[in-house]
Amino acid sequence: EKWLPQYQQQFFAGALERGVELSVIEAAWQMIQSFACYSFCKPHSASYALVSFQSAFLRAHYPAEFMAAVISNGGGFYSTFAYLSEARRMGLTILPPDINLSGIHYQGQGLQLRTGLMQLKGVREAWSEKWVEERKNGAYRSLEDFLERLPCELAEMRILIRAGCFDSISQGLHRPQLLWKLLQIYPGIENRGALPFIPTQPWIPEVSDYSEEQKLRDEVETLGVMISRHPLTIYEELLEKTDHVPAYRMEQFVGRQVTMVGWLITGKVVATKHHEAMEFMTFEDLTGIYETTFFPKSYQQNAPLLNQRQPFWLKGKVENDHGGITLNVEKVSPVSRSKLQKQRFQEEGCKN
Repeated sequence: EKWLPQYQQQFFAGALERGVELSVIEAAWQMIQSFACYSFCKPHSASYALVSFQSAFLRAHYPAEFMAAVISNGGGFYSTFAYLSEARRMGLTILPPDINLSGIHYQGQGLQLRTGLMQLKGVREAWSEKWVEERKNGAYRSLEDFLERLPCELAEMRILIRAGCFDSISQGLHRPQLLWKLLQIYPGIENRGALPFIPTQPWIPEVSDYSEEQKLRDEVETLGVMISRHPLTIYEELLEKTDHVPAYRMEQFVGRQVTMVGWLITGKVVATKHHEAMEFMTFEDLTGIYETTFFPKSYQQNAPLLNQRQPFWLKGKVENDHGGITLNVEKVSPVSRSKLQKQRFQEEGCKN
């Protein structure tokens, strides 16, 4: 309502410039005001208000169950990655997929969110449903037990092991050793027939476990998203040494030039009235999600950089647009750990 007088002045001024009589302008304005009483569908507004209250209640009192339902539904404006990040900010622990504990969909209880089998990439949903159904006859006790009870494709079994699904029943073996074991005892679909599965005694070499970096790469490859941690935590040491404004403090810097770090969530390209491309992009850091604007010049200069899956330094001006806090981005540069790694190497070299 506070903007209505301003719009009225603009309306009157524009109409007078075009030679419209004052009486006609006043009559038109009265019709515009009367239309405001029914121009928005009130039942539509009321139903959305009800859903908002219900969602807020569930999010506050059943956060894990609520986030599990949101992710499993596959809807919403944001990707699974963004919802998992929000779940962490809500204090939830993200648990990996498990051969005995995961269902097809995400499951939430208490302050834990268990990854659903639906998240696995390259694994047939119908096969996942079969092993969940077979699990009703008893939990799987080992890799051999799983192979004995279900026909399996070798490629899918490798995905399950790399995703950590067998970690809880690995019998002391780490993932590379489980893969060695799988390749030795895997019977093959063609050999199943009516013959019983009789696993051979495998030879397990003393190979090293995967590095933390390799496990994170496997998460992204097998699940499509990093489950165990936010990718920005990999750069935490560098971020602590670089002055920047976190998302939750943006409002304190309205009107000022700042540097922020961001992981790209989503974006929407639009055209200006002069038919120039610009983009509205959503980023996040470890403290929250925030909105940015790339006007045509900035879009042309920076958009090609933003196709990479990595964090970025975003430099620009924080603005308040009718209560919406955004960053008007002027310059983008990738966050690189190479300088920090070089510095650490030099420091360690000096110590030695």
